[in-house]
Amino acid sequence: MAKFDLGNFVKTMSVPDSGTTGQEQIAYLPLAELHEDERNFYKVDKVEELAANIQSCGLMDPLRVRKSEDGYTIVSGHRRAAALRLLAAEDSKFETVACIIETGDIPEQLQELRLIFANSATRKMSPADEAKQAERVEVLLYELKEQGMEFPGRMRDRVAEACRISRSKLGRLQKIQRNLAPCYKPLWEAGDLPEDTADALASMPEEVQLQMLHSVAGLEHAEMTRCA
Repeated sequence: MAKFDLGNFVKTMSVPDSGTTGQEQIAYLPLAELHEDERNFYKVDKVEELAANIQSCGLMDPLRVRKSEDGYTIVSGHRRAAALRLLAAEDSKFETVACIIETGDIPEQLQELRLIFANSATRKMSPADEAKQAERVEVLLYELKEQGMEFPGRMRDRVAEACRISRSKLGRLQKIQRNLAPCYKPLWEAGDLPEDTADALASMPEEVQLQMLHSVAGLEHAEMTRCA
């Protein structure tokens, strides 16, 4: 069985030293040939703000892409691509973009892990985003294990390592994902429910969580109705 080293895998996400050496290359690609990865679950927000920054300072980091049948699939840089599309609508100089082109044929699970690694390293995530990420990473690692890859140690340790969070933080996020009442989930996912509050609620039976409904700050009438 093949052994999977997360540390070595993370090193494959580094930017190449040049466009002519190594397995990966940097090239300028037409923005029109870049497509979203449907597996990307990260929010694409504050696009106008980023577009203004790129217009003033230029694109600081290249996008990471993978060749696909109809062009290139974005691995990392969905928000940067959205900002560049805004700029390209007004100025043709933004119609091409610097990209790291991934090479090699790797399993879909590793492709998605690369997407997660690349995105988690380039953005500030909410606790809800971290919880979704950890949940997805665990699924991917178990799928790779079923395919014959070995992971030394406990799976929780590997998931925490992959998500760059502590084991205690992972345990808390997993508890919230499993036990938080459905009526609170929209607030949690929107970042309007603090992690400590969500953790405290998830420690209670669901019927008690419902009783706490009116005392949770910021809970809107629509969410109250959904819980009723």
